[in-house]
Amino acid sequence: MNFAGLLFLLLAHYLSGRGFIKLFKPDLSPLSNFCLSMIIGVPIISFAPCILQLLNLPIDLIPVIIAISIITILLSIPLYKELKLPYKPRIVWPALYEWPFMIVCGLFMLMSIWRAFYFPPYARDMLAGPELLAEFAVREHTMVSSVFTIDLQSSNNYFKSPFITSLQIIYKLLVCNFGQVWLSILAIPFWIWLYSLIRVRIHPIIAGFLMLFFITIPELYSYSYVMLYDFSNMVFFFCGFYFLLKSITEEEDTNFLFAVFLLGFATYIRTETLWFVLLLLPIAVKGMKREKIPIRKIMIQAGLFLLIPALFYLVCMNVFVRLFVPIPLSISGQVENGLGNISFLIDRIRGMFIHLVFSKEGFGIYGYYLVFFSVILFIDLVWFRKFSRYSRNLLYGIVVVFFGLAILGYLVPLVDLDNTTKRGLFKLLPIILFYFTESGSLKFLSGKVNLWEIAPRKKVKKH
Repeated sequence: MNFAGLLFLLLAHYLSGRGFIKLFKPDLSPLSNFCLSMIIGVPIISFAPCILQLLNLPIDLIPVIIAISIITILLSIPLYKELKLPYKPRIVWPALYEWPFMIVCGLFMLMSIWRAFYFPPYARDMLAGPELLAEFAVREHTMVSSVFTIDLQSSNNYFKSPFITSLQIIYKLLVCNFGQVWLSILAIPFWIWLYSLIRVRIHPIIAGFLMLFFITIPELYSYSYVMLYDFSNMVFFFCGFYFLLKSITEEEDTNFLFAVFLLGFATYIRTETLWFVLLLLPIAVKGMKREKIPIRKIMIQAGLFLLIPALFYLVCMNVFVRLFVPIPLSISGQVENGLGNISFLIDRIRGMFIHLVFSKEGFGIYGYYLVFFSVILFIDLVWFRKFSRYSRNLLYGIVVVFFGLAILGYLVPLVDLDNTTKRGLFKLLPIILFYFTESGSLKFLSGKVNLWEIAPRKKVKKH
């Protein structure tokens, strides 16, 4: 491994991501700022090889370093004021009972990092798509390489976003032959950021259990080191959804725009995310109306909410894919013809419940995470029957992902149950984790633990 190249990229991810966050000025803790900077810096830096290709410049070590440096310097401009005003954050150390959970989660993180570094990319979709394109691009110094002289008609994976292809090019050139170390730069900060959010919303002991439960979801954990689009898409979709809810509850325009751009990054990674953004529009508009925002401003923000992710979609499909993949793409041919047969949609929904949630195979994919959510939701509905506005919004997000995937499978046959839908459900897993922190039953349990923790100890009488 080239540690100098890795250090350069870590710095580039952080500075570009930090500068991007600075443009929107969301209210973040120092830890959240650092984690999100690393996360956001990943897709930003991924544009470097694409820009070189658009300029007809060779994709080689020095041009890629120069392109990344220019992107980083431009996005670091908003940070110059921070150099004059140093800030020393107050460090809050975790309580003693949090350390066992953190140590176990840390061990899982180390295993994920090692596997991402040690094993080559081996997912079928990658070997017939982004990994293949990246390998030839590194060899021939162009993304429009001789790989397209091979018959690739049996796969559509080369029509996907250049996100992974570009990152593989960068990391193959600067870090190691297998690339894919960038996966850890997404996963580790995301897990840390999630835990920092939930531990202040529910008792840290319960938060530790929930975080360990989340990290050890079998299929989800495996994709923290097996290279595919779905884990990255989940990260940015949740980030966008989180800041969207934050904007409609705290009336911050900057959070709204920040959320829209994060959803744009999610669309850049997986273009069908635009469908889920459309389904999230009602909750965004409803939140604006509740805050009594003027109609004209609501219309502008609703337009931006759809326009910015749509621009990411157009840049991905109508610029990069169209220019870098010299094979015609027919989107209309992928749409189901017999849309009048609603029974297929019903069968898809039934299949998602029976095959992916409440089945032996489903337990192997998601563990008992979705079953546990179903039990908690049932208890909340039957016994507590009180849902905060925030928890209702979270449940809406869960419904959007689950039934949105079912409708997408109904419209596009390529969105099959065993692959695309199975991994597409990743998007609802962190939303469920957040719902746990708003659940009436778990908050009740959290309150009991808090009372037990602060209750004065009874003095033992001496006889």
